[in-house]
Amino acid sequence: MSKLKSGVSIYLKFGEKLKIPVNPEELEIRYPSDHKEYDVLGIGQIVMPGKPGLREISWESFFPASFSDPYVDRGAERPETYVKRIKEAMETKEAGRLIISRSGLYDTNIRCIISEFRTKDKGGEPGDMYYSITLKEYRDYSPKVINIITEPTADGTQAEASAETERAVETPVMRVGAAVIANGKYWYSSTGAKPFGTANNLNTTVTRIVSGAAYPICIGSYGWIQEGQLQIVG
Repeated sequence: MSKLKSGVSIYLKFGEKLKIPVNPEELEIRYPSDHKEYDVLGIGQIVMPGKPGLREISWESFFPASFSDPYVDRGAERPETYVKRIKEAMETKEAGRLIISRSGLYDTNIRCIISEFRTKDKGGEPGDMYYSITLKEYRDYSPKVINIITEPTADGTQAEASAETERAVETPVMRVGAAVIANGKYWYSSTGAKPFGTANNLNTTVTRIVSGAAYPICIGSYGWIQEGQLQIVG
C-alpha cells in the first residue's frame, strides 16, 4: 500500500492528542464556496461571489494491531483507543483540532468536528481496524463582548464612547425570490391578457422573470407586472 510520504504527520486533538499511526494513501481537503446564482431581468443568470465555505477533510486508513511494521509511526496506540476517543468526541459534540505537519511545506491546523466515522474488519488481518473519517471545519459563533474604556473629562465625568462600523451597501437586483412591494395593475399573462387585478402596496415575492415581455415579472400567484411598478425590499 502506497502511503503519504514519511515527512507528513497527522494528529487529532479531541481532549488528548492522538497521532494517526498509519498515513493514508491520500488525504483530501475540500475548499467550498458560498456563491449564489440569480436570474436577473435583462441580463440572465448571474453569480454573486460569497464567502468561503467550511473546509472538509477526509481520508481512509487503518489502526494496526501490531506496531512492528516500519510504516507504523512511533507512539501508536491500540485500535480501540482511537475508536473510543473518536466516538466520544462525536457523542459529546466536541470541537477539536486536526493538525497536519508537512516537513518542508506548509502545515494545516483546523478547528473541526467529526462529521462521519466508519470502521471495517477485514478477513485475514486479525486485530487491524480499517476506517474512514470525515472532518468539518468548525467556526465559533458565540457572541463576542467588547469592553470600551473611556477617559474622564475635565469635570471628572466619563466621556461617552461610541463605535461605528462601516457596512457595505449592496444594490438590490430584480431576481427570482426577491421580496417586493407592488403597485398598479397585474395581468393574467406576461403579454397582458385579461383578467387583471390592482396591487396597492402589496408585499409579495418575484416567482418568474421573462425577459422581453410586455409584463415580464410574475409576482406570487397574483399575475404579471412591469418592473417599474415594483420596489425591491429584500
